[in-house]
Amino acid sequence: MDNQPLIDWHSMFMGVALLASARSKDSRKRNGACIASADYKIVGVGYNGLPRGCDDNDPAYWSDDDNDPANSRHSYIVHAEVNAILNCVVLPLTGSTIYTTQYPCPRCVQSIIQVGIQRVVYLEKKDHQIGLNQASAKMLLDARIDVQPLNELELRAAVWCNELSTFIAKPRP
Repeated sequence: MDNQPLIDWHSMFMGVALLASARSKDSRKRNGACIASADYKIVGVGYNGLPRGCDDNDPAYWSDDDNDPANSRHSYIVHAEVNAILNCVVLPLTGSTIYTTQYPCPRCVQSIIQVGIQRVVYLEKKDHQIGLNQASAKMLLDARIDVQPLNELELRAAVWCNELSTFIAKPRP
């Protein structure tokens, strides 16, 4: 008898982040996050979306003019990492790990540091966001937060999560 799980912890937590990302209504980029405690319990899950009470059908919220904050979706969307923190069942999150589908932006890093998260595991990084990535990296380094891409931490988990991501992204009839 082989009493082994089908997936490891990293696959499970990143898988939850990916499933959460499927709830996002941001058609440009769907992101998810899952926070796991040091003893492998899920304590928070989130995806990028509008704050409660904001109408998802209002086109002003989804505009892409980043030169005009009133007409940029970046002014309105709550990022997956922040939503996961806000949806937490416990605080502080000292010693926990956040699994994110995308490398966190500086705004999210601020929240990650403030609530005591000690580790960030991410699936992908927007390499064209050089300045933002540098700012995030500086804060994470200064705060002594362990940061690892999933593919360097556990290659098998990264392969499985990329397959799950491809499945989630498939058009539905």
